Amino acid sequence: MTHCGVLSSSIGRLFFSILLTSILLVGYKKAQGDEKRTSLSYRVPIDLPVSLSGSYGELRATHFHAGVDLRVGGVSGAPLFAAEEGYVSRVSVSPGGYGNAIYIDHPDGKTTLYGHMHEFVPKIAKWVREQQYSKESFSINLYPEPELFPIKRGEVIGKAGNSGSSGGPHLHFEVRETKTQLPLNPIREAGINVTDNIPPQIQKVNIYSISGVASLPQREIIYSLKESVQNVLTVTDTFYVAVLGIDKQNNTVAKLAVAKYSYFLDGEKIFSFVPDNIPFDQGRYINSVVEYPEKQENGYSMIKSWVEPGGGIKSNIDAINDGLFILRDDQVHNLRIELSDEHGNVAERSFKIKRGASYKPGILSDTLRVKSGVIMPWFLPNRFERDDIKVTIPPGSLYSSIFFEADSENVNGSKVWSIHTNKTPLHNSGRVSLRANVPDSLSTKALIAMVNERGGLTSIGGRYNDGWIDASIGSLGAFTVALDTLMPRVLPSFKDGANLAGRSYIRFTVSDDLSGIAEYRVTIDDKWILAAYDPKNRRVEVELRSDKITKGERHNIIVSVTDNSGNTNNFKSSFIW
Repeated sequence: MTHCGVLSSSIGRLFFSILLTSILLVGYKKAQGDEKRTSLSYRVPIDLPVSLSGSYGELRATHFHAGVDLRVGGVSGAPLFAAEEGYVSRVSVSPGGYGNAIYIDHPDGKTTLYGHMHEFVPKIAKWVREQQYSKESFSINLYPEPELFPIKRGEVIGKAGNSGSSGGPHLHFEVRETKTQLPLNPIREAGINVTDNIPPQIQKVNIYSISGVASLPQREIIYSLKESVQNVLTVTDTFYVAVLGIDKQNNTVAKLAVAKYSYFLDGEKIFSFVPDNIPFDQGRYINSVVEYPEKQENGYSMIKSWVEPGGGIKSNIDAINDGLFILRDDQVHNLRIELSDEHGNVAERSFKIKRGASYKPGILSDTLRVKSGVIMPWFLPNRFERDDIKVTIPPGSLYSSIFFEADSENVNGSKVWSIHTNKTPLHNSGRVSLRANVPDSLSTKALIAMVNERGGLTSIGGRYNDGWIDASIGSLGAFTVALDTLMPRVLPSFKDGANLAGRSYIRFTVSDDLSGIAEYRVTIDDKWILAAYDPKNRRVEVELRSDKITKGERHNIIVSVTDNSGNTNNFKSSFIW
C-alpha cells in the first residue's frame, strides 16, 4: 500500500506538472494570436550596471544595428537572464553572425534574442550537443518544441561571451515582433533604464551641388565643415547636405546611434530620417541613405538629405523636394541641422547660405568619355560589354542613374579591370564575366578577385567556362582573374604524439591565402568529433570528452580543411589522452 501511495503521488505530481506546462503554452500561443496582448515588464538580461557599447539603429556596413550591445566587464562568463517568461523557440550556433544565440518567445507577442553567448545553460547545451553529433555539424539552427524549454522571468540561460562576429565580450540583446521578426528598440520595448543627459555630437556637415536629378545626377562637394562658421556660404541654387553625427551617453565612451536626423531651411523641414523598425531584408538600403562616396573614401557614414529614386526605407524618411534644398532668390538663408537622441537630448548647428556658386561641367560634356561608357538608368536592367568583359546589373540594383565606364590596365603582369567605381553602391548583386587564358588543368582553381588600393586580393569566387570566368559581384570596383592552387594551412597547438591528459580541448590554427575556407571536418579514431570554428581568430577548437574518446590511449586525429577552390589539406597527427 505504501509503494502504491508513493507511486500514485508521483504520478499525480507528474500529471499536474504536465497540465501546468500545457496551460502555460496554450496561454503563450493564445496571446500571440490575440490582437490585444499581455503587457509584460522586462528585466535587464544581465546583473551589471547598464552600459552600452552599441545601440539600436547604429549605421553598420550593410545594415542597421538591430539591438543593443551591453557591456559585461570585458571578459566572457557573466550570467545571462531571461528578460521575461516564455519558451526557447530557437537556438543557433554559427562561426559568424550571432555565434551562440538563444531566442525566447514571450506571451506578449515579442521575441528576445541573446547573441554572442559563451555557453548555454547545461540542459540546453546538452541538447544542442546531441543535435550537433546527430547531424555531424558544428553550425546548427534548432527550433525546439515549446514544451521542451519553458523559461521563467530571470532564469539563467547561459553566459555572455564573444562567439560569432563579435569584436569583444558583450551581450547583443534584441527585441522583435514574433510574427514578423521586425527588430524593435530594446531601450523602449524592454524598458532598459539608461542614464543619458548628453546630447549628440555633430561632427561634420558636407554640402553638395547637384544637377540633372531627373536624368543623370551629377554631384560635387562644395563644403566640408567640422565647425560652425560665421561667414555666408555661397552654394548652388540646388544642393543637398550630408551629416556625420554620433550620440554619447553617461557611463560609456562608445559612439552610439543618433535617433533622428532633421535638416531645415529657414525653419522649414526639408528632410528627416529615423533609423527605427527597419526589417532585416531592407537593411542594405542603408547605402541609399548615407553619402556612399564619403563612406568608401573616408569611412564616414553620413546621412544625406537627397532621397534617391531607387532608394528604400522611405517610410522612415520625411522629405520635400526629394530632400533637395532649392534657393529661388539671392537672399541669405538659414540652414539648420538638428540631431536628437532617444532620450530627448538635441544638438543643433546653423549656417548662413546664399546662392551664387556655379556648377562644374558634367560627364556628358566630355565627348571621349561618352564614347567609352554607357548611361545606366536606375529602373532598367543594364548591360555593358566589350571584347574582354561583360557586366550585367539587374533592375533594383542602382539607387539612381549612372554613367557606367570600365577599363583595364596591366599591373605586375596581370590585367586589372576598373569596373565603374567602388563609390557607387549596388543594392542587388550584378554579374561580371572576364576573359581568362587559363589552362584546362587549372580551370577549377580560377576565380575573380577584388583588388584593393594596396594591391591586396579578396576572392569573390566564380566559375570558369570556355575562356571566360563569371562571378556574382556585390559591389563595383577593381577586379582581376587569379588562381588559387594552394591548400589551406593547418597548424596544431601540440606536438605529434604529445600526452594531452587533463585537457578538455585541443586547438588548431586554420587559414587560407585567397579563396577562403569552405568546409572542415575533424575525426578522432575515424569518428566525427565536435570542433568549433572561430574564423575571426582562425581557430578550430576540438573537444575532448570521455563519452566520445576512450581515456588513457593513443588516438589518431585528422583535420580535413577545404577551401572554395577545392584545395584540401588532410592534416594527420596523434596524441595520448
